[in-house]
Amino acid sequence: MSTESLNRTSNNIETPNINLDVLKLKKETQKSKKVCVNKLNHRLHVSQKKDKLRNTVIICSVFLSIGVLGFIVG
Repeated sequence: MSTESLNRTSNNIETPNINLDVLKLKKETQKSKKVCVNKLNHRLHVSQKKDKLRNTVIICSVFLSIGVLGFIVG
């Protein structure tokens, strides 16, 4: 093996362009792992309240439509 071929290939090595800012941003977003339990409880309460309201509206509309249908037919 000749040293000319080694010298020739070693000169052609290029480093890839890596955006290090993106890697730093990902690290910073993973730092905060603390969670406020009160905020989670509030979110859960609000979502359950919305679900309860939605279910109430659906049940009332079903009974109202059955009543109106019975009034029209009867």
